Amino acid sequence: MIADLAVVNAHILTTQGLLDGGLAVDRGRICAIGKALNLPQADETLNAAKHVILPGLIDVHTHLRGLQLAYKEDFSTGTCAALAGGFTTILDMPNTIPPTNSSSSLHAKKAVAAKTAVANLGFYSGIPATDAEFKTLAGDDTVGFKLFLNKPYHERNLADDEPLLHLFNLVHEVDSIIAIHAESRRLVERLERAARRSNSNDVLSYLRTHTPEAEVAAVNRVLRLVPLSGARAHFCHISTSTALDMISKAKNVSSVTAEVTPHHLYLSSSDATRHGGVAVMDPPLRDEMESRRLWIDLKRGRIDIIASDHAPHTLEEKSRPNIWDVPPGIPGLETTLPLLLTSIVDQRTSLHQVITLLARNPARIFKLPRKGHLQPGYDADFILVDLKTSYALQPSAFLSKAKYSPFVGRQVTGKVITTFVNGAMAMDEGELIAKPGSGKILRRSG
Repeated sequence: MIADLAVVNAHILTTQGLLDGGLAVDRGRICAIGKALNLPQADETLNAAKHVILPGLIDVHTHLRGLQLAYKEDFSTGTCAALAGGFTTILDMPNTIPPTNSSSSLHAKKAVAAKTAVANLGFYSGIPATDAEFKTLAGDDTVGFKLFLNKPYHERNLADDEPLLHLFNLVHEVDSIIAIHAESRRLVERLERAARRSNSNDVLSYLRTHTPEAEVAAVNRVLRLVPLSGARAHFCHISTSTALDMISKAKNVSSVTAEVTPHHLYLSSSDATRHGGVAVMDPPLRDEMESRRLWIDLKRGRIDIIASDHAPHTLEEKSRPNIWDVPPGIPGLETTLPLLLTSIVDQRTSLHQVITLLARNPARIFKLPRKGHLQPGYDADFILVDLKTSYALQPSAFLSKAKYSPFVGRQVTGKVITTFVNGAMAMDEGELIAKPGSGKILRRSG
């Protein structure tokens, strides 16, 4: 056979380790992996210049905004940022304007994304008002449902356990997964009211409002109910080792997983104080000891996924003087992989573990077929990475519309050179090659 593309002179990461050789692509899928002499002839051959070939990364937690929030980010700029960061598949959250919590709003969002996205895109749904709409959305190629326990983004009253358990039963019935922002709304709102009454409006006031106890309480509540339903539950952006410990122990009786963000691993409350609103996110940065514990949890295998929680805003919004007017969130698609590759240099983790957290586990947990691995028959989503180049992170060069970051100026080692999506070169040396709309909208599996 004659393949469409052969990438040679590379170090390729397989489940058995690094292999000197390359891969061949035909009709959008990997058709061969091995030494150059063993690869099929191809219409086009690319010399990888000894760079490492890694599976295309999967970010299960992004906010691409769009629609009425397109001034913060849109599906074009968001997916361009993904390609620059090595992410070939990203899952988009539903807290948009209008919210993505009905079949009509989901289809409207998909229609816009299909015309402009340059990376593969999957969509969460919010929690719809009725059970019938919930079942319809589950069949509309959603990758899962997103539950915000901290904010009323839905019409259902989930303050009591009975309706929350009913929701989990629905998730199980339609064989979906529910991603959960775990913070106790009652506790956070009570503390915020007290802070506002005392005219406390600085970053530390925000941190004291979104306490570790609020996260632990919400995780505990979910873990009491999920086993009664059999639902698959994924905890988003866990920021405390106590919560991770609870989730890890619950895996014996429940199908639960947890993600952690790079900012909760690398930053602490002192960074929030130094950067102000730019470093405000939800959940907030914890103390330095907590971030150290998260690294220990990572080494112990208690973290299933690293996700960016890419949540862009305008710099003007992030610079507001009153902390209660500052929207939480930072851009993360273009900083996640460089930070994690640097952790290999720092001997905090390994390349195998990084790819497990950023590609293999996301594909498995969210049932994304033919993704997350470099194997014949899998989609040809892969990246060429230079593991040796060191540079400083500069938000001004981001492809995201959000050109700010608490990681500004941080020295990192490891850079994405080229990104391939569905067998085609999509970005090379920061230059966009893919055409608008070339990214695929994911279909539900399982």
